[in-house]
Amino acid sequence: MAKTEGTSAVDPSTDASSEKRDGAVSGHAARYAKVYNFFGFGHAYNFPLWVIFAGGMLGFCLSRLSDLDYDHTFKNGFALVPGYWYYFHHGHFRVAMIMHLATALPAGILTVLQFTPVIRKKFITFHRINGYTVLLLFLLSNGAACVVLPHKQGGGARSATQTAEAFLVVITTFSMTMAWWNIRRKQIDQHRAWMLRTMFYMGTIVTSRVINFISAPIISRMDNYYAVWSCDELDFLYKNLGMPFPEAEYPQCLLPDGSLDLGFRVAVEATQLLTKPEQFGSSHTSPFGANVSSKKP
Repeated sequence: MAKTEGTSAVDPSTDASSEKRDGAVSGHAARYAKVYNFFGFGHAYNFPLWVIFAGGMLGFCLSRLSDLDYDHTFKNGFALVPGYWYYFHHGHFRVAMIMHLATALPAGILTVLQFTPVIRKKFITFHRINGYTVLLLFLLSNGAACVVLPHKQGGGARSATQTAEAFLVVITTFSMTMAWWNIRRKQIDQHRAWMLRTMFYMGTIVTSRVINFISAPIISRMDNYYAVWSCDELDFLYKNLGMPFPEAEYPQCLLPDGSLDLGFRVAVEATQLLTKPEQFGSSHTSPFGANVSSKKP
């Protein structure tokens, strides 16, 4: 009887299934490579980051383009919390806010094109023109933001909020200047790094909205937060809503003759009661200082 050799035979079915599995993996990888190569990416890990961050910026800016309908969508939408139309319905604050919206939103959309490699590689002239356009729009947006800072939503932490917002203006202007300086010196990697910093600094408005929506109901339940309103602001808000002034809630606003002391200021509780629009507005302005303080790098 012949002795059996000590070699193990290969199971043909196991080998076939292994080849099939490997082929499936390589097939998915090949299809994924076609997708990110189409957009000009040379590495697979860059594409998901571009989708998340550039896509987030693009989606936010496109969704807020309706705010350019200033007297309707912006006034009545969630972009402006109840009470702040008092500041932005006329005068230089109105002009500055419109200018801020009209420059920041297009700049955010065009920035996404700057970080799409296929455009940078195949349409270099467009990339350069678009880059200077984004730079100009962001600088105009920052200038307009400086005008509206004194009366942008901030609740009782207005000075702290204004400091954080002013810092954001300074750091974005500085990073854009550094990006421009480095591209003039043909330092491509440094130019790209500074533009990425600028994009993420500007993109903090998206995360601040998320933080605000989370924190507003939390402080409303805590029942221990207030914002300061003038009686004139309250009167303006209720008149715009076609509602009578809540004299029982704010008797301090009444003078002995029954008229309103428009310059007097009162504490407004931060709660999310839709029947109390000033309290609903306070619930969104009170946590705003925490939102923008997270913008600091």
